[in-house]
Amino acid sequence: MNSGKHWLLEAALLGHPEVALAADLAIAPNLSDAWAQVCGLFHISAADLAALVAKAHGLEQGSLKRFQPGEGSCLPERMCRELQLVPLWHERDLACIAVSDPRLTQDQSRQLSFAAKRPVELVVLDPQSIDTCQTRLFAQPQRSGNVKTQVIDLLDKGSLESQSSNVKLVGAIFKSAVDQNASDIHIHPFVGGGAIRFRVDGVMRRIATLPIESLESIARYLKTHAGLEPNPLKPQDGRLRLKYGQREIDVRLSILPVYDGDRIVCRLLDQSRNFSLQHSRFSAADQQALRRLVGQSAGIVLLTGPTGSGKTSTLYALLTELNGVDVNIMTIEDPVEYVLPGISQVQVNDKQGLSFADTLRSILRQDPDVVLVGEIRDEETARIALQASLTGHLVLSTLHTNDALGAIPRLLDLSLDASVLADALIGVVSQRLVRGLCEDCRQPRSAPTSASEDEFKRITGEYPAYRPVGCEKCGYTGFKGRLPIIEYVEMGPNLRQALLTGGRSLATLQDAVRGHRRSMAASAKAWIVSGQTTPLEVQKILGLKFWTELAQEHGKDVGALNFSVSEGQADKRMKLLLISGDAGLAKQLGSALPYGVEHVGDETAALQRIEKLGDVMALVIDSGLCTGTPVAWMVALRTALASTGLPVLFVVREGTETLQMLLERYGAQFVKLDEIQTAALPAAFNRLLQGANP
Repeated sequence: MNSGKHWLLEAALLGHPEVALAADLAIAPNLSDAWAQVCGLFHISAADLAALVAKAHGLEQGSLKRFQPGEGSCLPERMCRELQLVPLWHERDLACIAVSDPRLTQDQSRQLSFAAKRPVELVVLDPQSIDTCQTRLFAQPQRSGNVKTQVIDLLDKGSLESQSSNVKLVGAIFKSAVDQNASDIHIHPFVGGGAIRFRVDGVMRRIATLPIESLESIARYLKTHAGLEPNPLKPQDGRLRLKYGQREIDVRLSILPVYDGDRIVCRLLDQSRNFSLQHSRFSAADQQALRRLVGQSAGIVLLTGPTGSGKTSTLYALLTELNGVDVNIMTIEDPVEYVLPGISQVQVNDKQGLSFADTLRSILRQDPDVVLVGEIRDEETARIALQASLTGHLVLSTLHTNDALGAIPRLLDLSLDASVLADALIGVVSQRLVRGLCEDCRQPRSAPTSASEDEFKRITGEYPAYRPVGCEKCGYTGFKGRLPIIEYVEMGPNLRQALLTGGRSLATLQDAVRGHRRSMAASAKAWIVSGQTTPLEVQKILGLKFWTELAQEHGKDVGALNFSVSEGQADKRMKLLLISGDAGLAKQLGSALPYGVEHVGDETAALQRIEKLGDVMALVIDSGLCTGTPVAWMVALRTALASTGLPVLFVVREGTETLQMLLERYGAQFVKLDEIQTAALPAAFNRLLQGANP
């Protein structure tokens, strides 16, 4: 290297030797300004320059995708700011440190290893990315006004051990939900007791059943700690905060009085979550499309989709990409779910007259560059948002429509001027989330192929790459995590002309967006072919629209779907688990009761079945399994199955009078074998499900 040149210029010239520079070129002394200056001189991005700097110094380029703010910092904040570096991640025997200036002295390198208490590996990131990471890593938890939020430390064993069993149970529920990456916890009355369910990857999982006394205690505990009324006759909302190591998780409580108790839903919001398009698992093509839409300085970009489709997370990821020291970003949300460092967020409050429209007017007087409007709900908000996008602001917002193209008629129905919409609208994105295959247990496709795999091959010419299996890590579902699939429509010349000439029917708009639209089926196809999900999983979210869109994309007959749409769909009913050596008994129960019935041969198989799937509501035990004394058999059953917490119905056969007397003595529910096809069986189940567990 030529030591006479600035080190950033030397690195940039490695990749672009053709660029001619003035001999007396002066580079800014400030590191951040120097990076921006060199990027401008060579017409490259900060990421491109980071790659060249890394190559020049024999290092790797850093990736924000690996940034783990929830793990905390292994280095003091003061050292990070003085040396302009940040720990991206750290493990027991290694810490990855991102730097913008890799020319550390030997003494500085030793200080890093000493402070981190482990060896360090340097990677290169641009100064703005490091500044953003420092802000995320060292930001102090923010509180809303003077409202004191109760904090529950899930790892403080000393505190929990001194509490009652119900307090320990609440801690165990929250800890299990966080470990399973659940988005919601549902605690509600269920057949004379209570049930706990988690929503994981958009699907409800049955976790456990509870006695009614435990359910009432949990409700009292949560109400007390959230500052709610103990016995109201109205719905209530509150909040808690969980501390889990370095992570802080907000809990939004919704408590609804129902006929037989309180129904409680807890939404878990991990405040250490790292928002980025890469972390959100967008494909490379979809990332490029989203960046192109928000890369303009003015206009409006809309996200559409149902509740729970990831719209807010995508908007936050886009804001994170846009966030910088030279950009003023402000948001209007209801409510503010995640706090984004460096961004001014306003929570609307209709009761105090702080509506979306009123707040938006005030925000526009704050000289913003980018404005996020949480949702366009009415004509006034839509009109102000569009006007803001025409006066030099980039506006991001959401709208409730089924697809991207449907957003245009919806906005026109709000009495917006079509010519204003044609000038203001940059594009519309419709989003859904599909479960991704578990990478620990998925298996390559092999013969024989299923009908849906054959249909996918017939339409696209390619087979899906992998199939789900199921393992402990994914809860035996075969799926872990979710993938976003998007449809996007960009404002092109034909669409603009159609709006200006009064076109608003979907048929007219579909013709006008040709070449400026990518379907959701195309987005999903990329994930299927690469082995990240399956056609049936996409079908669950998109319905048959997935197949018709896919066929249209490939010029195939949309009417030739040659497989049952219910393929791979399990019985969604709650199940009775029969423990018996008689397979015919399962058929008799299934025909006599409105529940699904599954059959296992012994207690060990029953425990395995209950552990894997959470849809078992009660156990049915065949007395034909009793080979010893009834007392010993009952003790063995209770020892093996009491931990399930499930109610039990016995089916007693002839010649078991001693067992029947024992069951009556303990108040256990039973029905005789010859009563299976009579009204006695449903009556016994009603008593079982409405009573306490034996």
